[in-house]
Amino acid sequence: MTRQEEAPEWSVRDQQRMELEQAVVGTVMMSPREYAEVAEIVHADMFRHPQTRIVWDLLGRRITAGEPTDFLALQLALPEADLKQIGGPVAFSLLASHSVGSALWHAERLRHHVIRDQITGVLRGAITRVQQDDDVDATLEAVTTALTDLGTAAPQGGASDWAEVDLTAVLDGTHKPAQPTVGARNDGVGMFYPGRVNGIQGESEAGKSWVALICCLVEINRGNHVFYLDFEDSEEGIVGRLMLLGARPDDVRTYFHYIRPATAPTTATIKTLGRRITDLRATLAVLDGVTEAMTMMGLELKENSDIAKFGRMLLRPLADTGAAVVSLDHVVKSTESRGRYSLGGVHKLNAVDGVQYMLEAVHPFGVNTEGRSRLRIAKDRPAQVRRHALPGGKNPMHWFADLVIVWRSDDFSEAFLYPPSQGSADETVAEKDDRAREELELAERAQEVLRVLETSTVPLSTTNIIDRVLGRGTLTRKALEHLVAAGRVDRTIGPRKAQLHSVPKQREQGDGK
Repeated sequence: MTRQEEAPEWSVRDQQRMELEQAVVGTVMMSPREYAEVAEIVHADMFRHPQTRIVWDLLGRRITAGEPTDFLALQLALPEADLKQIGGPVAFSLLASHSVGSALWHAERLRHHVIRDQITGVLRGAITRVQQDDDVDATLEAVTTALTDLGTAAPQGGASDWAEVDLTAVLDGTHKPAQPTVGARNDGVGMFYPGRVNGIQGESEAGKSWVALICCLVEINRGNHVFYLDFEDSEEGIVGRLMLLGARPDDVRTYFHYIRPATAPTTATIKTLGRRITDLRATLAVLDGVTEAMTMMGLELKENSDIAKFGRMLLRPLADTGAAVVSLDHVVKSTESRGRYSLGGVHKLNAVDGVQYMLEAVHPFGVNTEGRSRLRIAKDRPAQVRRHALPGGKNPMHWFADLVIVWRSDDFSEAFLYPPSQGSADETVAEKDDRAREELELAERAQEVLRVLETSTVPLSTTNIIDRVLGRGTLTRKALEHLVAAGRVDRTIGPRKAQLHSVPKQREQGDGK
């Protein structure tokens, strides 16, 4: 094919690009409310033609400043030289004639067009270099780098988020801190910050999903859409629990958007989800199963760089929609070593710019029972949730609420997020809860002691047992004393008056039958 034969093809492509530029600018000019979303996809450098580039820059300045964008206002705002360059006042009406459909759709087509042109340019340059240079490896590296840069370039084209921040509101006292308006405790106090990354962490079966679903139901009853990204359970389990809490099927069908990802999301997938959340003005987006989500995305739980990448790739884009993002995460089993952090690394807590709760099991949930877990504040960046909490006493984390699930029947359970209470009677309740939790830990430790003794071929001293059982030694010693007192462990005196422990023979025989 000769160069003359190629020319018409490129003229057609150039005409298509011109029409896309006109469609984007013309539609935004007529529908300024679309500017914010379109500006996330295209930037001034994508407009090859002076007419569209000049008007796009002008629209950006005026729309963000809240100024009018009618034809006369735009004409008066342009310097005479720029007005002449775009073809005079008639240029605005010509652009308006290209206003059709969704500016966002045209913006995506324009972005694809620009990327194709960039890729074509890189490959054409590579062909020329290969023909003129014997260093094939250097050419391959240059092409690979160029294509990688195209794939990772920011959609906005650079450093808009590096611009200086206007401090006027902070300095003149008109700045208002973010408020936790999403979800609610039983007394109406909000739980999560919209447009921020929030979280709940706790042991398995402590009730993290229950808390999230209670807040989902609160938002649904307010007429708001919610999204639930489930990496752990199934639609039967999650929607079933939502129905147990009293949600109406029609409301769930309308306002509850359940997603069960099976593959790692692409950037395009996350963008599409973000637009869907934005279009519905959803107030809450729950991500159930951080560990599973990170594993699916090929990220390492204990690598702070991967934790940060997970936040940038998924959590932050979802929060940028304006919804409150709530991630549900696991903690290590040991209460002694977990501190305020979830499983994996401290960087998870650092990524939270809203509120992070720690959920502690008090009474187990189940059929014919009243389960209870305590919600404490591990982090509150805007500091508007903590003022509705009580100091935790020995626990450095403030006490915000108690999750109580009361089983009524196979078809209905009552769920409450009670505020913390202060007073003698309430302190007695809290003390009873603390004792119940201690008894639960003691029972679990006793089972570990029995397991160690049953698998040992010789009697063990107290020190041997403490060395073989993970956790605080004082709790292990206490569990051992309880087992001896209950006759479940025999204690004998060995060499040098050492106390030796073993499982009674009748227990071993009974277990073996």
